[in-house]
Amino acid sequence: MNGKHSYSILAVDDDATNLRMLHEILNPAYKVYAAPSGERAMKFLEKRGVDLILLDVEMPGLNGYEMIKRLKENPALASIPVLFLTAQEGRDKEETALRLGAVDYILKPITAGVVMARVNLHMELEIYRKRLETLVSQKTAQLSDTQNSILDILASVTAWRDSGTGGHITRTTAYSRLIVERLLEKGHPKYTISPLYGGNIVKSSKLHDIGKVAISDSILHKPGRLTSEEFDEIKKHTTFGAQMIDDAIADLGDESSFLHVSREIVISHHEWWNGSGYPMALTGEEIPVSGRVMAISDIYDSLTSERPYKGVMSHGEAMDIIYRETGPHFDPLLIDILQDTFPQFEEIAATQHSPEDEQHIRRGKR
Repeated sequence: MNGKHSYSILAVDDDATNLRMLHEILNPAYKVYAAPSGERAMKFLEKRGVDLILLDVEMPGLNGYEMIKRLKENPALASIPVLFLTAQEGRDKEETALRLGAVDYILKPITAGVVMARVNLHMELEIYRKRLETLVSQKTAQLSDTQNSILDILASVTAWRDSGTGGHITRTTAYSRLIVERLLEKGHPKYTISPLYGGNIVKSSKLHDIGKVAISDSILHKPGRLTSEEFDEIKKHTTFGAQMIDDAIADLGDESSFLHVSREIVISHHEWWNGSGYPMALTGEEIPVSGRVMAISDIYDSLTSERPYKGVMSHGEAMDIIYRETGPHFDPLLIDILQDTFPQFEEIAATQHSPEDEQHIRRGKR
């Protein structure tokens, strides 16, 4: 252990003598708190955390079995290890304690040697668990940073192949983040998304056009209107991108949700609510939520940004088109949910620029 009183224990027992004994046994090594009832213990835990709980089973009012049930139902308290203290013997009592989540079972009358040995063992296990959690959290953060860096690189490759600027990726990611935040905040039975899924939508939005790396420059950079054959070729960027991600999933054996959400976005962000989109002509709720979110972000930025074949529209002009296309192109419910969010799109369009965008602005091209 790391010195006296580095770790704390809550002893819960309706017998004052037992509480004094536990304090005398454990106080040389631990900070020991005492509660004479389950109710007092729960109130204590609302204000202060501990590293381990010694819990008497037979108490008036809230007994040990009932208290541990409450502990396990509370996410903030569920991980605290609980050692039962009881005069009851029998395998059924021990099985009940372990089934409810206790880590050990100490019979009364207690002895100093047994109590200290059991407490030391489980405290060491708890310290190890916390250190392992910290290490996993650090490694997860490092992995996330690496993943985000790779995403940025891939997004930059896509952006430079398509338009020579990363501004489109920056802005569409920001629009998608606003939409996700709104859905998480407001909620709706048809748009109930988890924070994990929402976060994956935001991260994956950077990859929505990754399939364009397989499209020829002559088509991507053509200043005029595309022929029907050329437009058919452009449409393939959705399936090309999905194939790339399928290969990544196969190679990595990815069991997480991230790459699967990326694939959803890549393959479905050009689908239309009425089924006239591509590549699969999905209709309505067949279109993944991630694809519906990306469609709004992508279209808004396309309308308010310069392209080889068009000029820049104002926020109002772009929103007029989006509202006009609600029903045919966009989910009417999603557009309705986002009413209060769209004004923030204009702020992003005006401020979120890559260095290359700034050059366009200085030259009067935006």
